[in-house]
Amino acid sequence: MSFKVKKIAIVIPVYNEEEIIHTVVEDIKDKLSNIDYKIIILNDGSTDNTEKKLKIYENDKNILIINKHNEGHGKTLIRGYEQTLKMDFDYIVQIDSDDQIPIEELYKLIEFSGSFDLVCGFRYKRNDPFIRILITNILKYIIFIRHGVFIEDSNIPLRIMSKLFLLDNIDKVKNSFIPNVLLSILASKKNNFKQVKTIHKSRNTGIVSIRKLNLLILCIRSLLEVIKFKTN
Repeated sequence: MSFKVKKIAIVIPVYNEEEIIHTVVEDIKDKLSNIDYKIIILNDGSTDNTEKKLKIYENDKNILIINKHNEGHGKTLIRGYEQTLKMDFDYIVQIDSDDQIPIEELYKLIEFSGSFDLVCGFRYKRNDPFIRILITNILKYIIFIRHGVFIEDSNIPLRIMSKLFLLDNIDKVKNSFIPNVLLSILASKKNNFKQVKTIHKSRNTGIVSIRKLNLLILCIRSLLEVIKFKTN
Protein backbone atom coordinates (compact mmCIF):
# COMPACT_ATOMS: atom_id res chain seq x y z
CA MET A 1 0.00 0.00 0.00
CA SER A 2 1.24 3.50 -0.89
CA PHE A 3 1.08 6.34 1.65
CA LYS A 4 1.25 10.10 1.22
CA VAL A 5 2.70 10.32 4.73
CA LYS A 6 6.27 9.04 4.62
CA LYS A 7 7.82 10.02 7.97
CA ILE A 8 6.06 9.31 11.26
CA ALA A 9 6.98 8.94 14.92
CA ILE A 10 4.93 6.35 16.80
CA VAL A 11 4.43 6.85 20.54
CA ILE A 12 3.54 3.74 22.54
CA PRO A 13 3.05 3.96 26.33
CA VAL A 14 3.53 0.54 27.93
CA TYR A 15 2.61 -0.80 31.34
CA ASN A 16 2.83 -4.53 32.20
CA GLU A 17 2.43 -5.87 28.66
CA GLU A 18 5.05 -8.63 28.69
CA GLU A 19 2.70 -11.06 26.93
CA ILE A 20 1.82 -8.89 23.94
CA ILE A 21 4.49 -6.20 23.44
CA HIS A 22 6.54 -8.25 20.96
CA THR A 23 3.45 -8.96 18.89
CA VAL A 24 2.51 -5.26 18.78
CA VAL A 25 6.00 -4.07 17.81
CA GLU A 26 6.55 -6.76 15.20
CA ASP A 27 3.15 -6.02 13.67
CA ILE A 28 4.06 -2.35 13.30
CA LYS A 29 7.39 -3.24 11.71
CA ASP A 30 5.67 -5.55 9.26
CA LYS A 31 2.68 -3.40 8.33
CA LEU A 32 4.53 -0.07 8.07
CA SER A 33 7.70 -1.30 6.37
CA ASN A 34 7.21 1.15 3.48
CA ILE A 35 7.15 4.21 5.76
CA ASP A 36 10.06 6.03 7.39
CA TYR A 37 9.11 5.56 11.04
CA LYS A 38 10.54 5.65 14.54
CA ILE A 39 8.82 3.84 17.41
CA ILE A 40 9.15 5.50 20.80
CA ILE A 41 8.27 2.95 23.49
CA LEU A 42 7.81 4.41 26.96
CA ASN A 43 7.88 1.74 29.64
CA ASP A 44 5.96 3.37 32.48
CA GLY A 45 7.51 1.54 35.42
CA SER A 46 6.19 -1.91 34.54
CA THR A 47 6.39 -4.41 37.38
CA ASP A 48 6.39 -7.51 35.18
CA ASN A 49 9.00 -8.56 32.58
CA THR A 50 8.14 -5.85 30.04
CA GLU A 51 11.51 -4.12 30.41
CA LYS A 52 13.34 -7.40 29.90
CA LYS A 53 11.20 -8.22 26.85
CA LEU A 54 12.05 -4.86 25.29
CA LYS A 55 15.81 -5.46 25.44
CA ILE A 56 15.59 -7.32 22.14
CA TYR A 57 15.03 -3.95 20.44
CA GLU A 58 17.88 -2.04 22.06
CA ASN A 59 19.95 -2.05 18.86
CA ASP A 60 17.09 -1.47 16.45
CA LYS A 61 17.69 1.93 14.82
CA ASN A 62 13.94 2.38 14.28
CA ILE A 63 13.06 1.91 17.95
CA LEU A 64 13.76 4.10 20.95
CA ILE A 65 13.06 2.57 24.36
CA ILE A 66 12.59 4.82 27.39
CA ASN A 67 12.34 3.05 30.74
CA LYS A 68 11.07 5.34 33.48
CA HIS A 69 9.32 5.36 36.84
CA ASN A 70 5.55 5.04 36.90
CA GLU A 71 3.75 8.32 36.20
CA GLY A 72 0.50 7.20 34.61
CA HIS A 73 -0.75 7.17 31.04
CA GLY A 74 -1.19 10.91 30.56
CA LYS A 75 2.25 12.02 31.73
CA THR A 76 3.81 9.17 29.81
CA LEU A 77 2.13 10.39 26.63
CA ILE A 78 3.44 13.90 27.19
CA ARG A 79 6.98 12.56 27.62
CA GLY A 80 6.59 10.68 24.36
CA TYR A 81 5.14 13.66 22.52
CA GLU A 82 7.93 15.94 23.76
CA GLN A 83 10.45 13.40 22.50
CA THR A 84 8.92 13.41 19.01
CA LEU A 85 9.20 17.20 18.81
CA LYS A 86 12.99 16.83 19.01
CA MET A 87 12.98 14.49 16.01
CA ASP A 88 12.68 15.01 12.28
CA PHE A 89 9.17 13.67 11.66
CA ASP A 90 6.19 15.51 10.23
CA TYR A 91 3.47 13.37 11.84
CA ILE A 92 3.03 11.75 15.23
CA VAL A 93 1.03 8.57 15.77
CA GLN A 94 -0.10 7.33 19.17
CA ILE A 95 -1.24 3.79 19.81
CA ASP A 96 -1.51 1.68 22.95
CA SER A 97 0.35 -1.54 23.59
CA ASP A 98 -2.58 -3.86 24.34
CA ASP A 99 -3.27 -4.90 20.71
CA GLN A 100 -6.98 -4.05 20.98
CA ILE A 101 -6.85 -1.98 17.79
CA PRO A 102 -5.22 -3.66 14.76
CA ILE A 103 -2.36 -1.62 13.32
CA GLU A 104 -4.04 -1.90 9.89
CA GLU A 105 -6.65 0.55 11.15
CA LEU A 106 -3.97 3.22 11.03
CA TYR A 107 -4.18 3.12 7.21
CA LYS A 108 -7.64 4.69 7.42
CA LEU A 109 -6.31 7.59 9.47
CA ILE A 110 -3.23 8.22 7.35
CA GLU A 111 -5.48 8.67 4.33
CA PHE A 112 -6.92 11.87 5.86
CA SER A 113 -3.87 13.14 7.73
CA GLY A 114 -2.82 15.63 5.06
CA SER A 115 -6.16 17.45 5.38
CA PHE A 116 -6.57 17.61 9.17
CA ASP A 117 -4.47 18.58 12.18
CA LEU A 118 -5.65 15.51 14.07
CA VAL A 119 -7.26 12.30 12.82
CA CYS A 120 -8.51 9.72 15.31
CA GLY A 121 -10.35 6.46 15.20
CA PHE A 122 -13.50 5.84 17.16
CA ARG A 123 -14.48 2.48 18.59
CA TYR A 124 -17.97 2.03 17.14
CA LYS A 125 -18.19 -1.56 18.45
CA ARG A 126 -16.12 -1.28 21.57
CA ASN A 127 -15.07 -4.47 23.34
CA ASP A 128 -14.51 -3.11 26.83
CA PRO A 129 -16.33 -3.43 30.15
CA PHE A 130 -19.61 -1.52 30.34
CA ILE A 131 -18.27 0.98 32.89
CA ARG A 132 -15.52 2.14 30.52
CA ILE A 133 -18.00 2.61 27.69
CA LEU A 134 -20.32 4.51 30.03
CA ILE A 135 -17.50 6.86 31.11
CA THR A 136 -16.62 7.58 27.49
CA ASN A 137 -20.24 8.44 26.72
CA ILE A 138 -20.56 10.71 29.76
CA LEU A 139 -17.34 12.45 28.75
CA LYS A 140 -18.65 12.88 25.21
CA TYR A 141 -21.69 14.84 26.37
CA ILE A 142 -19.77 16.87 28.95
CA ILE A 143 -17.41 17.96 26.17
CA PHE A 144 -20.38 18.90 23.99
CA ILE A 145 -22.07 20.90 26.76
CA ARG A 146 -18.87 22.66 27.87
CA HIS A 147 -17.05 23.18 24.58
CA GLY A 148 -19.74 22.89 21.93
CA VAL A 149 -18.06 20.12 19.93
CA PHE A 150 -19.26 16.54 19.50
CA ILE A 151 -16.45 14.00 19.69
CA GLU A 152 -17.36 10.33 19.56
CA ASP A 153 -14.23 8.95 21.24
CA SER A 154 -11.98 11.73 22.54
CA ASN A 155 -9.44 9.50 24.29
CA ILE A 156 -9.02 6.73 21.74
CA PRO A 157 -5.45 5.38 21.62
CA LEU A 158 -5.22 5.49 17.82
CA ARG A 159 -4.47 8.91 16.38
CA ILE A 160 -2.21 10.76 13.97
CA MET A 161 -1.48 14.47 14.27
CA SER A 162 0.76 16.92 12.49
CA LYS A 163 3.92 17.97 14.25
CA LEU A 164 2.93 21.62 13.78
CA PHE A 165 -0.37 21.05 15.60
CA LEU A 166 1.37 19.32 18.50
CA LEU A 167 4.04 22.01 18.67
CA ASP A 168 1.38 24.73 18.84
CA ASN A 169 -0.65 23.00 21.54
CA ILE A 170 1.58 20.87 23.76
CA ASP A 171 2.03 23.65 26.33
CA LYS A 172 -1.75 23.76 26.78
CA VAL A 173 -1.94 20.08 27.72
CA LYS A 174 1.46 19.17 29.18
CA ASN A 175 0.24 19.30 32.78
CA SER A 176 -2.88 17.27 32.06
CA PHE A 177 -3.44 13.61 32.87
CA ILE A 178 -5.81 13.39 29.85
CA PRO A 179 -3.78 15.15 27.13
CA ASN A 180 -5.34 13.16 24.29
CA VAL A 181 -8.82 14.30 25.30
CA LEU A 182 -7.74 17.94 25.39
CA LEU A 183 -5.89 17.69 22.07
CA SER A 184 -9.07 16.26 20.53
CA ILE A 185 -11.05 19.23 21.85
CA LEU A 186 -8.50 21.74 20.56
CA ALA A 187 -8.45 20.26 17.05
CA SER A 188 -12.24 19.96 16.96
CA LYS A 189 -12.71 23.58 18.02
CA LYS A 190 -10.59 24.59 15.02
CA ASN A 191 -12.73 22.40 12.72
CA ASN A 192 -9.55 20.57 11.84
CA PHE A 193 -10.39 17.20 13.34
CA LYS A 194 -11.72 13.97 11.91
CA GLN A 195 -12.74 10.63 13.38
CA VAL A 196 -12.88 7.37 11.47
CA LYS A 197 -14.65 4.14 12.46
CA THR A 198 -12.15 1.77 14.01
CA ILE A 199 -12.22 -1.93 14.84
CA HIS A 200 -11.76 -2.69 18.52
CA LYS A 201 -10.92 -6.16 19.86
CA SER A 202 -11.32 -7.67 23.29
CA ARG A 203 -8.33 -7.47 25.58
CA ASN A 204 -6.76 -10.92 25.86
CA THR A 205 -3.55 -10.23 27.77
CA GLY A 206 -2.19 -8.02 30.52
CA ILE A 207 -4.05 -6.23 33.28
CA VAL A 208 -5.93 -2.99 32.90
CA SER A 209 -3.97 -0.52 35.02
CA ILE A 210 -6.95 1.63 36.09
CA ARG A 211 -9.78 -0.28 37.75
CA LYS A 212 -12.62 -0.02 40.25
CA LEU A 213 -12.17 2.93 42.65
CA ASN A 214 -9.21 4.32 40.71
CA LEU A 215 -11.30 4.28 37.56
CA LEU A 216 -14.07 6.24 39.28
CA ILE A 217 -11.56 8.77 40.62
CA LEU A 218 -10.04 9.15 37.16
CA CYS A 219 -13.50 9.67 35.69
CA ILE A 220 -14.29 12.47 38.13
CA ARG A 221 -10.90 14.12 37.61
CA SER A 222 -11.30 13.89 33.84
CA LEU A 223 -14.74 15.50 33.89
CA LEU A 224 -13.52 18.33 36.13
CA GLU A 225 -10.50 18.91 33.92
CA VAL A 226 -12.64 19.05 30.78
CA ILE A 227 -14.97 21.54 32.45
CA LYS A 228 -12.10 23.77 33.60
CA PHE A 229 -10.14 23.54 30.34
CA LYS A 230 -9.90 26.75 28.32
CA THR A 231 -9.24 26.48 24.61
CA ASN A 232 -8.12 30.08 24.15
